[in-house]
Amino acid sequence: MSQPLSGIRILDLSRLLPGAYASQMLADFGADVIKIEEPGSGDYGRFMPPHGAGGMSLYFLATNRNKRSMTLNLKSSEGCEIFLRLVRKADVVLESFRPGVMERLGLGYQQLKNVHPEVIYCAISGYGQDGPYRLRAGHDLNYAGYAGLLHYNRGGDGEPAMPATQLGDLAGGSFMAVIGVLAALAGRAQTGEGRMIDVSMTEGVMSLLPLTAAAYLNTGVAPQPGHSALDGGLPCYNIYETHDGKYITLAALEYKFWHTFCTRVGHLELLPFHLPVGPAEREQAIDMLRAIFKTRTRDEWIAELADIDACVGPVYGIDEAFNDQHAQARGMSVTSEPVSETGASFRTLPGFPRISGVENEQRYPPPGLGEHTSELLLELGYNVTAIEEFKAGGVV
Repeated sequence: MSQPLSGIRILDLSRLLPGAYASQMLADFGADVIKIEEPGSGDYGRFMPPHGAGGMSLYFLATNRNKRSMTLNLKSSEGCEIFLRLVRKADVVLESFRPGVMERLGLGYQQLKNVHPEVIYCAISGYGQDGPYRLRAGHDLNYAGYAGLLHYNRGGDGEPAMPATQLGDLAGGSFMAVIGVLAALAGRAQTGEGRMIDVSMTEGVMSLLPLTAAAYLNTGVAPQPGHSALDGGLPCYNIYETHDGKYITLAALEYKFWHTFCTRVGHLELLPFHLPVGPAEREQAIDMLRAIFKTRTRDEWIAELADIDACVGPVYGIDEAFNDQHAQARGMSVTSEPVSETGASFRTLPGFPRISGVENEQRYPPPGLGEHTSELLLELGYNVTAIEEFKAGGVV
């Protein structure tokens, strides 16, 4: 069975995490991703610490498998001409520059559409292609702040807390780009028309707050952090510390789960507190549960409750998450082929989601800067002499 995206070619001009992870997801499903980088420097992610065996950034290794790298100077007329040749044979162009950059190079969506009407153009930016903030600098944390998410992500003292992962880059950027590209490809298969996809990472983060947004938009009152049903407002849906200083999750939202939990732990007096109506009841029930969970270690509680439908689980560190028996059985990491410029292998997460007939194959390890430039130029019809001239002139 062929990969779902076999035959789809993607030109990835993006740098850093949002575009790189998006194009790797598409590459894992068979797309031919050509990573176009600036000669001499390339993607900034290549050099960010920490570094793995052979000196290549683990950041880069995590998000750039199954791609070919081509260096190309888009500020030169020859570089633009080469890019336009690539576009004529491409399905998708992915970029993450500030709005207007590609237009100034003569390579914006409307300009590329004249060359290839069916091209799908996906632009990832912090705030979107229009609006007063369109040119404002930003990173993941800024987008999460603007979107309202940080207000609801609170630390132990009630202060806005740093998220444990890059929600703006990944959920706001990468996932939204992949959804947009796949939807546009499906639409093009029916109509033959290309599309422009405007991914705002701020809007992507805001999309993670549908319940909070609906509550505000329909009542005019913003929910208080830590008081809504799914962010700490319910005793039956919360995080509790155990005897050994570790933590456990309780998510018994449905009464049947709550009844099963209360019965197993021997505290039927908790049954009326499933969905308390007032803050006093809420605090009373939470205090009771805190005392109960403090009587045993995390792993003792998991052993006690794992065989019943009570929606209880551990709070793992990443090491425990990978070494859990279920993760081991599901194959939650893959080992690469040796990277050409370092000769070292490495391990990363596999591609998600799992699709029948799709193996976690690695067609290419993360490429060296410009590793496939000559190969791709030959595919475009340039001869060896022309390629040498491009190299000498700083075009590639």
